[in-house]
Amino acid sequence: MRGVLRRAAAAGPGVLATPSALLPLVALVPLALAVFFGGGSDLATVAWIALVALAAVVVLAAAGLLGKVATPRLGADAWLLLAGLSGLVAWQGLSIVWSIQGDRTWETFNRGLAYLAFLALGLLATAAAPSARAVAAGLAVLLGTAVAWSLVTVAVPALGPDTERSARLVSPVGYWNALALLVAMSLPLWLWVAARGAHDPGVRAAATAMLFLALVALGLTTSRGGILAALMAVGIWLVVGRPRLESVAALAVAGVPAVALAGWALEATVLGEAGAAADARRTDGALFGLLAVVGVSLVVVTTLRLVRLPVVGPVRRRAGLGVLGAGAAAALVTVVLVLATSDLARAWDEFRNPPAVEVTNAPGRVTELSSNHRWTWWSQAWELFRADPWGGTGAGSYELARRPIREDTRAPIDPHNLVLGALSETGVVGLGLLCVAGAGAAWVAVAALRRLREDERAAAAALAAGAGAWLVHALVDMPWQYVAVTAPMFFALGALTTAGRTEPARRRRLRLAALAAAATILGAAFSIASPALAERRSQAAFDALVEGDPGTAVDRAEQALALDPLDVRAVLVRASAEEIRGNLDEAERQFRHAVELQPRNPETWYELGRFEFEARRRPRSALVYADRSYALDSWPPETGALLNEIRAELARRSR
Repeated sequence: MRGVLRRAAAAGPGVLATPSALLPLVALVPLALAVFFGGGSDLATVAWIALVALAAVVVLAAAGLLGKVATPRLGADAWLLLAGLSGLVAWQGLSIVWSIQGDRTWETFNRGLAYLAFLALGLLATAAAPSARAVAAGLAVLLGTAVAWSLVTVAVPALGPDTERSARLVSPVGYWNALALLVAMSLPLWLWVAARGAHDPGVRAAATAMLFLALVALGLTTSRGGILAALMAVGIWLVVGRPRLESVAALAVAGVPAVALAGWALEATVLGEAGAAADARRTDGALFGLLAVVGVSLVVVTTLRLVRLPVVGPVRRRAGLGVLGAGAAAALVTVVLVLATSDLARAWDEFRNPPAVEVTNAPGRVTELSSNHRWTWWSQAWELFRADPWGGTGAGSYELARRPIREDTRAPIDPHNLVLGALSETGVVGLGLLCVAGAGAAWVAVAALRRLREDERAAAAALAAGAGAWLVHALVDMPWQYVAVTAPMFFALGALTTAGRTEPARRRRLRLAALAAAATILGAAFSIASPALAERRSQAAFDALVEGDPGTAVDRAEQALALDPLDVRAVLVRASAEEIRGNLDEAERQFRHAVELQPRNPETWYELGRFEFEARRRPRSALVYADRSYALDSWPPETGALLNEIRAELARRSR
C-alpha cells in the first residue's frame, strides 16, 4: 500500500487531493455486472452492461481531464490494438449495408462497441491506479467470487439452475464452456498470488485454496475446450511468469485434492447426472460442500508449512527450469505415445463426427475425440466465405446464412471458431482487421512484460496468460458471444497497454479531441440503447398479439420500428396484427417489407406465403413464396405442412 501511495504522490498533487484511490473501483461495477449478470449470449442484456461501462469510461476520462488522476500514455503497440479492434467493429457496423440479417448485424456491432468500452475502461482504470498488481488483484477477486458462487450452487442445488437437461456447471455465466474459460483465465492470477514470495504467507495460502476451488470448478464443467484453455494459461504463466518452482508446488498442492474431489463428484454422486432426484442431489451437494471445506483447510495448512521452507535463489532457478523442461518433455512424450498407439484414421473420423452424432453431457465426454459438430460448422463457415469472400454475409448472420446448407436442426449463432466466423460474416477484410487486432494484443503483452519489473511484471504475465487462454478457446468455441469472459479479457488488455506508462495528472483544456470523444460516446450509447429498447417494444407487441389485442400490438410494433427500423420481428408482428384487424392491404405491405429487409430469411417468405394462402386465397403465388422458404431452410415442419396444403388446394381447383 505504501508503494502505491508513493507512486500516486509522484504522479502529482491532484491524485492525493481527491479520493482517487476509489476511482478505479468504478471499473469493477460493469465488470461485475458482465460476469454475474451477462445473461449468456443475450444481446439485450449486453446493451445495458455496455451502457454502464460507457458511463464508467466517462467518469474516469473526466477525472483525467480535470487533473484528478493520472492519464494513460499509449505506445505504438496500444495504437495498433486500438486501430485493429476499432476497425473490426467499424467494419462489422458497415456490413449492415449488405448484411442478410441487418437487425442482428446492428446488435453484433453494438457488442463490439461494448468490448471497446471495456478496453478503454482498462486503459483509464490502470492510469488512475498505476499498478498492474492492482488490476490483477481486482480481477482475481472478481473471478474468484464467480468461481466460489458456481461451487455454492453445487453444494446448495436450490441456488443453482435447473439440472433436468444437463448437470454441467454453468452458473453464473449460463454456459459451461464459457464458465470453464472464466476459470482458466483465473488460474494464472491465483498462481501469481500463491507463488510470489513477496506476498504475505496467509494471502499465498488463500490464493492456493482458490486455485484448488478453481480446478474443482473446471472439472465439474467437463469442458474439453476449457481444459485446453487452462493448459494454455498455466503453460504461458510457467514460461513467462515467476517463480516457476513455487508455481508448480502450488499446482501440486491444489491440483491433487481438486482432481480427487471433482472425480468423486462426477463418478460417485448424482451431481454429474441430469434429471437426478432433488433429495439425492441435496444430500450429495451437502457432502460435496463439506469435502470442499475440508479440501480448502488441507490446502491452506499445507501451503503455510511449505512457504516457510527456505529455497536459495540458484536452487530455485535450476529447479524451476528443470520442472519446466520435464513438463515439456512429458507433454512431447505423451503426444508421441498417443500418435503411435492410436488409430489415426478412426480418430480423425471421430473428430469429424456427422451431425446426427452428438457428444453427451455425461462426465465421460472429456475423453472423447469428437468435435461435437464443430467440424461441420467450420466446413459450412468456409463454404459461406467462399460464396461471399470480401464482405461476408454480415456480422452476426452465421446462423441464418447456414440454414440452406445445414444438415440438422441445430442453430449455432457462431461457428465456434473466431477466424472462420470472421471470414464467413465479414470476409477477408474482417479477418485482416482481426489479425491486426491480434497482433496489437500480442505486442501489448510482450511490451508490458519488457517494460515492467518484479511483481508488476509477474502480475502482467498473469493477465497476459489469461488473454492467451481466451485466444485458444476462441479457436474451438465462441467466447466472443459471451460478455462474461470477453469483457474481463479486453479490460486486462487495456490494463497491459497502460501499466507503467501513466502521465502525471494535470488539468487539461477541453480540446477538439475531447469533444469528438464525447460525441463518439454519445453516439455509441444511442446505437447500443436503440435496438435494446426496440426489442422490449417488439416483445410487448408480440405479447399483445398473443393476448388478442391487435391494436396495441400495432402501436408497440411501430414504437419498436421507430427505434430499430431493421427489426424484422416487429415488422412481422405488425403485419400479423393488421391481418387480424382485417387491414389486408396494409398487412401485405408489411409482409413484403419483411421480405425486402431479409430476403434470405425463410421465416419472412413463409409468413408471406401463409398470408397469400390463408388471407388472400391466392395459392399459386403462395406456392412460390412457400417454396422459396423451403429452399432457404427445409427443416421446419411448418413449411412442409404449408406446402402440402397449398398443393392440395391447387390440385382440388384443377379438378
